[in-house]
Amino acid sequence: MNPKVAPQGADFAAPGLPMSVQLPLSVLLFVLLLYGLRKAGSTSARYVVFACWMRFMLSSYHIYTFKHVVGPISGTALGSAGLFVLGILLLPKRLLLSKVLLPIYVILAAIGISALVNHVLLTAFEPMTKFGLAIALAMHTYRALRNGDPKKFVLSLLVSFAPLLVFQIFSIILHVPKASEGEGSAAYIGGYYHEAAFSIALIALLIMIALTRAIPRWIKFVTIPLIMLSIVLANYRTAILAAFPLIIYYTLYAINRPVDRRLRGMIAILAGVGVVVAGGLALMTLDRFKDLQVVLQSGTSLIKPPSEFGNADRELLSGRFQIWSEYLYMWKAAPELRHLVGFGPESWEQYFDLYAHNSFVDYLFEYGILGVVALAGMFISGLVVALRSQQDRWKLVAAHLCFIILNLATMPLWLIEGNIVFGLLWGYTLYYSRGGKTITVQARPRPQLKAVSI
Repeated sequence: MNPKVAPQGADFAAPGLPMSVQLPLSVLLFVLLLYGLRKAGSTSARYVVFACWMRFMLSSYHIYTFKHVVGPISGTALGSAGLFVLGILLLPKRLLLSKVLLPIYVILAAIGISALVNHVLLTAFEPMTKFGLAIALAMHTYRALRNGDPKKFVLSLLVSFAPLLVFQIFSIILHVPKASEGEGSAAYIGGYYHEAAFSIALIALLIMIALTRAIPRWIKFVTIPLIMLSIVLANYRTAILAAFPLIIYYTLYAINRPVDRRLRGMIAILAGVGVVVAGGLALMTLDRFKDLQVVLQSGTSLIKPPSEFGNADRELLSGRFQIWSEYLYMWKAAPELRHLVGFGPESWEQYFDLYAHNSFVDYLFEYGILGVVALAGMFISGLVVALRSQQDRWKLVAAHLCFIILNLATMPLWLIEGNIVFGLLWGYTLYYSRGGKTITVQARPRPQLKAVSI
């Protein structure tokens, strides 16, 4: 799987770290992984630690692992499929019948219907495998938190994210940056292929640290700014914006904590508005975010056919508005059946050089109205479960908003790193929303939607 996400295509990939540096570091990181696996505790905890570490390491060697191994299947795709199969084999099968997985199964059904109608069944393998990996990670994360020591699990899971931070540090020391989206600014991403995947993985780390209650507050207030610094050095605007809900939450938490409980609601609203306004104004003063000001001033004038885009329009947000327009107008011109089921899984590669940079636009094109409704339903379900949580309700909501924002200007669910974010987030959400209770399952599942609840 060789993601064509950059404006210049494959030639725009980041240079890898020198093998003389990366190989010794990889050996040390493998030793660290063995230590993390030993301390993780449960089988589910070990699986999550191993799966995340392995995926991040595969991506760091993209020069080799993105090459096709079997037909159109790359080394990273084979690795991800292997992790999915391993996760399912280690998971009690009754958990796969859990009612909480219904929103994901609805998306899988939309993918299957689109593939069947468009006669491209084989292309459904990759997106279904990605969601399968997300399911495995979510359920194993839930079991690791519920059945083991959350603190040990999280400390072990930090080992999985060590390759990201270690390789990024050495890309800074050795000055091995990637030119970011053709705008002359550098992105230090540790030899990764593209800043989108690297930054999305860092969002997973941010969410994990934020949602873990076992970590002392002072450690969070030290590590979260460091993670944000790492995201800024990766220089991917979408990830920086996506982190804002959690940053706002912690800012309000710090402001509200010494305030009388009766006044916290009013203070939180006023402070929240102030933080959003101040943060927005600050971002727009930076060259990297000046496009946002232009977009706000342009309003609906950017919604138009691709042929009407001028040179200035094409440069806004790295050309995202033109990309979205091309997808939407091709879908609009398609037959009515394709309005409903789309062009089929991975069909964008047949018509465009770049992926849609928006999950909703992509799902409308590939899976039609059914896909968009299923995707929106999954996001709404996650927010509903978070709002019903008995613990850390608003922090969970903020984490889900982080992921939704990612989907508005990139496609995390298309990247394995995004599936890792989704799996960890969903696992934490289930754990906190159920107060450590076991997941209820159906002994004899029936295909009756009215019998299934979130």
